[in-house]
Amino acid sequence: MAGPGPIVADLEAESDDLDALVAPLAPQRWSELTPAPGWSIAHQIAHLLWTDRVALTAVTDEAGFADVLTAAAANPAGFVDEGAEELAALPPAELLSDWRLTRGRLHEALLNVADGRKLPWFGPPHERRVNGHRALDGDLGARA
Repeated sequence: MAGPGPIVADLEAESDDLDALVAPLAPQRWSELTPAPGWSIAHQIAHLLWTDRVALTAVTDEAGFADVLTAAAANPAGFVDEGAEELAALPPAELLSDWRLTRGRLHEALLNVADGRKLPWFGPPHERRVNGHRALDGDLGARA
């Protein structure tokens, strides 16, 4: 079985492509709505930041991830949206900087996951090769 390098490289390339689309936007453009009802560009990037933070926690701190699961159980239908909403309130430059830092840390952590290790997630655990990739669904309007 191939290591995680190609999958993490693909994830990194997808993230870099999206970064290149949003980085030059003026701050006021981050409040423009996307095809996802009620979600702005800031919400989309905030959602990716939130997801990358949680994925990093799953990889590096399983006890901390258990706390995330407990908190999610209090609002299973809305906890992801709440996380995105909270982070979308950050100034765009801070949001983008935090996403860059977090996704870089996640990519590095994924490269160091032992073969066959089951990673916890919101459902059954997944092997490293599954957790290392997500589709961006082609545009800023994609919503999980």
